[in-house]
Amino acid sequence: MASRSRLIQSKTEVTSDRGVVAAESVEAAEAGAEILAAGGNAIDAAVATSFTAAVCEPAMTSIGGGGAALVFIAGTGENYALEVNGRVSRAAREDMFVGDLLPPGESLSPFQWRGTRDNAAWVGYRTLGVPGHVAGVLSLHERFGSMARADVLAPAIRRARDGYDINEYYSLEIGSDAENILRNPGLSALLMPDGRPRVPRTFYRPDGYRVVQPQLAETLEMIAAGGIDAFYRGDIARAIVADNEPHGAIVTLDDFAAYEPRWYDDGLRADYRGYTIVAMPDAFGGVNVLETLNLLEGYDLSRSGHNSPETLHLLVECLRLSWSDRFRHMGDPEFEDVPIRGLISKEYAEQRRERIDTRRAPASIEPGDPWPFMGRTSPAGEKPGGMHPPGNETSHMVTADAHGNMVSLVQTLGGGFGSRTISPSTGIIQRNYTNLFNPEPGTKNSIGPWKRPLSHDSLSLVLKDGRPIAAVGAPGGRRVIPAVIQVILNIIDFGMGMQEAIAAPRIHAEGSDPKVPEGLLVRKVFVDSRIPKQTQDALAAMGHEIVVMRDGQFALPVGVLRGSDGLLYGGVTVPVPALAIGL
Repeated sequence: MASRSRLIQSKTEVTSDRGVVAAESVEAAEAGAEILAAGGNAIDAAVATSFTAAVCEPAMTSIGGGGAALVFIAGTGENYALEVNGRVSRAAREDMFVGDLLPPGESLSPFQWRGTRDNAAWVGYRTLGVPGHVAGVLSLHERFGSMARADVLAPAIRRARDGYDINEYYSLEIGSDAENILRNPGLSALLMPDGRPRVPRTFYRPDGYRVVQPQLAETLEMIAAGGIDAFYRGDIARAIVADNEPHGAIVTLDDFAAYEPRWYDDGLRADYRGYTIVAMPDAFGGVNVLETLNLLEGYDLSRSGHNSPETLHLLVECLRLSWSDRFRHMGDPEFEDVPIRGLISKEYAEQRRERIDTRRAPASIEPGDPWPFMGRTSPAGEKPGGMHPPGNETSHMVTADAHGNMVSLVQTLGGGFGSRTISPSTGIIQRNYTNLFNPEPGTKNSIGPWKRPLSHDSLSLVLKDGRPIAAVGAPGGRRVIPAVIQVILNIIDFGMGMQEAIAAPRIHAEGSDPKVPEGLLVRKVFVDSRIPKQTQDALAAMGHEIVVMRDGQFALPVGVLRGSDGLLYGGVTVPVPALAIGL
């Protein structure tokens, strides 16, 4: 048999007894480390990392987007969850894109629902909503930070004013989306000033391309001085609305003024092999994470072995069951009846586990009925699920300090470069809020006034005896949920450190709801090319359709682990310029 060379890449794990920052952006990680070195706590560092990422990752995040955070506060031993995804306007309607819908079956990908002409529900000013980032991150700082607001925003302001070098990853991102970027003069002037993607600094091009954002620097200075009100109830909101209204945006000043971040006293919780997994409540991927772990708890994975055919088969089947439930039942629980407690109950997992053949993939996957595990029957006339699109347009960061505080924070633009619009007066790239909703009326995930978009973000904390031993999250759309699950399995079941757990080869698999249009290739299992061929063949013999992908096409986790020695260990994804820094 012929042999082939294999690409082997790695990153070292960082270790510290003072604090660790792990982020998708080098500049963002450096900002967080700067604040920790200046005496700030993990919350201060998270705020600095977050705002700097919003400056330096234009495809993934912006202060014109939203996100979420899980926070452990060492002084009280309490966990908090913070949802700041943002909302569509109160003027939004279920049928606002009905006139733009393409004929059934003409375009399902990547949404798995009907597409819209000229990507109307994805690109442009009609997709805008009220961004949650500024209100959320600043409320996190007001509640738990220790440094002055101006100090933690200073690194982001400096990066916006002085600029940052475009890297290879972002040069490729810009080139890949050039057609959409060029549709907006303000965005193309920033990222493609001569109509083509800018090149990074190289030996032959030592000058490279530096992204400088003076308007955004001024906006950040106004936020540093005036806080949340300066953004939502002052000159910044007025400038954004004035920039967008002539182009058909429906978001109003009253929408901005009404926005508030949503705090939870705790996240969703489930026990897994003596550990407690804390995930984001409501409209996030945490429900999938907990349901899948509940299913997997019925099997001895450490005995079957890491990435063995037996272990991967069980993982795929558990993922498919939880995905089919997500596609059938999930919506924004503020507006829809969603059986979250039933989906994450141990008793429901025990019932669903009976459908798993440990040696063979089934011919089809169907959602279960979690309603009885909430003490009730399913509601009459329950709406069909609204399937959710993939994507990779998110940034994740984790911070931890010597006191025991830990933050897992995610932020997103919803799609690459968001709506592909920019508010020129403020320099803010703006999120596309309607793209994560089904443009057809009548589903749980249809557009509606003041709704929050669903999210696959699966930021998680792992607790032992009430204290966090790990925080992890990732960008990657639907790929985030299986990635976070596998990192947690690698730590708990297979005893890996954080960097090893992140860098290990992974798989991705989904399920589908038979009541919605086909398109989710239910039998396909996407397998990292580093997984041995004999393992791939064994999975194929079990009935799985194997699709081999390289590492960079999966989600991109980052995380921090507190070891039994009390030290902090930081790990980051390998294929992109993510960075962990330990003091």
